[in-house]
Amino acid sequence: MTIRTPHTWSIRRRVLGWLFAGMALVFAANLITSYYGNREAVDSAYDRVLLASASAIAERTAVREEGVWVDIPYAALQMLASTAQDRVFYSVSAPDGQAITGYEDLPLPPESTGRRGAPNPYFYDAVYRGAQVRVVSLRTFVIGNNLSGFATIRVAQTRGEREALALSLLNQSVIWTLVIAVSGGFAAWLGISLGLRPLDHLREALGRRSPDDVRPVLHDVPKEFKPLVGAVNSMLMRIDNGLNAMRRFISDASHQLKTPLAGLQVQTEIALREKDPNTILDSLDKINTSVRRTSRLAKQLLSHARAVESPGGLGNVDLSRITREAVSAMTPQALARDIDLGFEGADSAPLRGDATLLGEMIMNLIDNALRYTPTGAVVTLRIDQNEATIITVDDDGPGIPADKRELVFERFVRLQESETEGCGLGLAIVQEIAASHGARVTLEEAPTGGLRVRIEFLSSQISGPLIMPSPQPSALASCTAPPPPSLESSPRGRGS
Repeated sequence: MTIRTPHTWSIRRRVLGWLFAGMALVFAANLITSYYGNREAVDSAYDRVLLASASAIAERTAVREEGVWVDIPYAALQMLASTAQDRVFYSVSAPDGQAITGYEDLPLPPESTGRRGAPNPYFYDAVYRGAQVRVVSLRTFVIGNNLSGFATIRVAQTRGEREALALSLLNQSVIWTLVIAVSGGFAAWLGISLGLRPLDHLREALGRRSPDDVRPVLHDVPKEFKPLVGAVNSMLMRIDNGLNAMRRFISDASHQLKTPLAGLQVQTEIALREKDPNTILDSLDKINTSVRRTSRLAKQLLSHARAVESPGGLGNVDLSRITREAVSAMTPQALARDIDLGFEGADSAPLRGDATLLGEMIMNLIDNALRYTPTGAVVTLRIDQNEATIITVDDDGPGIPADKRELVFERFVRLQESETEGCGLGLAIVQEIAASHGARVTLEEAPTGGLRVRIEFLSSQISGPLIMPSPQPSALASCTAPPPPSLESSPRGRGS
């Protein structure tokens, strides 16, 4: 089946897209500021010529008998008429504001500059005869024949040549901006390609791996992608744990179920050939025993497979409530063997853990105690909680020699002298579940001489699962199933 992934942009395209978007905004702002900067620079250069023309006219302004007299020098206007696209206008006013010569309707400076103390000369922009013009207003002091004051000379020039020069400078800025943008884009593309090359190597290395290769990824990657590689390694570790658990389960199931299934098939074939009803009933009884034993073995194998996995959901659980429920569920089995099964200790024992696995662990503890405790004995579960939470299971059984207590935690290991039905998975399951919850399991001698199983949860807040390695099956013993004892119900006092 082909897995279709949603179409998304590559990292290279994403980075280049955002880079070009940012560069476009920066370059647009730069072009706008360049345009106005160029206009100021052009105005500054041309204003000098405009002022020189006004100054030349001011030098030829004087007072005679008939009043203010002006001799407009040809050079004063010729220096402004350097191009055919610009027009030049001028106006000279007497101190009383009366026009002496020139264009009388030439725009005056803004009213805010007409008061005393206005700059001299004063440059301003205006619109005259439908064209944008640049105007300089220059006041010059004249005196003579009972007349004194400031005459005003205004010279205006259309902005055609100024705008053309500003646009020419802007075009050069645009060209250099495009060159910088293309060069920067190429450099960014090259840098991103080189920076992403370790990811290409990582992709190629992972692509060459076989489906069973779940080794950690050790390739060198950029610092920004190390959390991603760490997450991949964590996922590969979980996959490896799952694959190992699956392989162990398949190996255990094929090894342990093969013999009882073969025996069950033989017993069925024998029963089918029998004609005597008593013989058939005897064969069916043996088949029933084999089915019961095989069913228990399959259940134990599944429980062990779940136990070796990390707890699925750690939450706040009450170990006392889980224990009481397990004791209640196992009471019928205890009553059938006339065993006094009871619970003592704290009414509440809060703990962080997986309620399902913890229940499975306690059920196996009780089942193991009931199987190895003689009829009429006592099995007691107790929970104590101080700095640590401790659960103990005491029985009146034969106990386990000190030199063999570590062996019984291995899978499929049973003591050779034991004649009780079982497959050696009960305590292995207990060990796996306890280890996954950060707990420690120890075997001790009970006060009554039997076996005490002590599980100590080192902390009520478990930060992460601790997975104990599962040992390989031992050849010390294998599953045995002697005929079940006759069940006689004679309940004792405590119940649950």
